[in-house]
Parts: sequence; structure tokens; C-alpha cells
Amino acid sequence: QWYQRRVTITAGGPDPERNWFQSRYVAAIQCFLVLATTVASWAISLYNGHVKLWPIPMISQCGVGVPEKYVFSIGLVVAASVMFLFVWIVETSGKIYASKVTAWVLGFPCSIGLMLLAICNCEEEPTIHYIGAIMYFVCFALWCIVCSFKEIPLVGAQADKWVQIRRILAVIIAVFTFTMLFLFLVVKDKVAAGRIPVCEWGACICSELFIGTFYFDLGDDYYIEQVKVDKWSRKHTYKRLSNDEEDDV
Repeated sequence: QWYQRRVTITAGGPDPERNWFQSRYVAAIQCFLVLATTVASWAISLYNGHVKLWPIPMISQCGVGVPEKYVFSIGLVVAASVMFLFVWIVETSGKIYASKVTAWVLGFPCSIGLMLLAICNCEEEPTIHYIGAIMYFVCFALWCIVCSFKEIPLVGAQADKWVQIRRILAVIIAVFTFTMLFLFLVVKDKVAAGRIPVCEWGACICSELFIGTFYFDLGDDYYIEQVKVDKWSRKHTYKRLSNDEEDDV
């Protein structure tokens, strides 16, 4: 079984057999995967003449040609998988407003959307691709808003600098996302004009900066813990998701 647990570091350090991986690295890996994949796909597309430097192409257009579409698909599928774990870590860390409803309605669907847009490119399967893109951007923007502005049940959390930074980023992400959707769905703006791609790249970059803040905010205190539990004798009261809960087993 896997749990996230806050560990008080002692002179001997955390138990390497149980506290084997810091939660902060999940945020770093997810952030790196998305940014590295999108930038690498764009650079390969530009080098091969599949897109132009200006107007800036849609991110999706950087995942159509060969060989960049393989980088695009593999990188974002892995990132989407890591994002499931990231959402769970954040929701159980106590650093933001945590709710099972928020996680299942907004957090996990944005991971599914990222996977869909990665697997189905915008030319071969445009309908599925754009459904995935809308799921990813809209769900993530709303998740950031809810998590950043909902009442945070931690003493002094309102004054924490990372909370304030995430609130600013959440607003920027929402502005980029819904401006992009307004231009695309209502105004029917042309992609060649450059306004929609700028909004998409802005939303993507700010989203990863939002995720990246947890690398610093989680710090050295949070670990993904591996625990062996006897399924036949496990107590119903057994849980490991609160921040300061001590070992009972």
C-alpha cells in the first residue's frame, strides 16, 4: 500500500525502507515532463519545417508530424500518469483546500484530458483531441482556483507566500484559458492571428509554474511511504493521510 506522510526528520534521518521518495519530486517530474515535452516537440517541428516561428503554433500542431509526434505523445502520456499521483499528493498534503469531490471532479479529469490529447493528435482524431484539450485546460484552471481560494484549514496558511503565489498563478491560468476558449469557440478567431496560441502557451507555462511551487512548498517533510499491511487483520480505523499522524502500527 502507498501513502503520503509528513515525516519529522531526526538525527538518524527518515527510515529509508519506508520513507524512500520525497513527494516534492513528483511535482518536479510532472513539471519537467510537460515543459520539456512541449518545448522539444516545438523545436523538432520548427527544425523540420512543420511549423513556423511566427505566428506561434498551437501546442497541438507540434505533435502532428514525424518524428515530433512520438516525443509529444510519449512525453505527455507519462506526464498525465504522473499527474494522477501529483493530484493525490497535493490533495492529501494539507497545503491547499482538499476535497475528494474536487479531486474527482476537477483534478483527475484534467489528467485524463492530458492523456487524451497526447494519444490523439489534432489531425488524425481532432474531436477526441479537442475534447481532451478542453478537459485538461478547463478542469486544471478550475482546480487551481478552487484549491487556491477555498478556505485553507491550516493555521497561518493565508499568510504563506506559496499560497499567495499560487493564487496569482491561478488567476492568470484562468484568464489565459477562458480567453483562449472565448476566441476559439465564440469569436472564431483564426489560429494564424497568434492570439489563441499565445493564450494556450501562457496557460500551459503558468500551469506548470503552479505545479512547480509544490516542489518548494512540500520541502523535505513529505514522503511517499510504502507500507505492508496484513489485509486480513487491517483495522477499519487505519489511515495515513493526515499531516501529523503518528505511526500506530
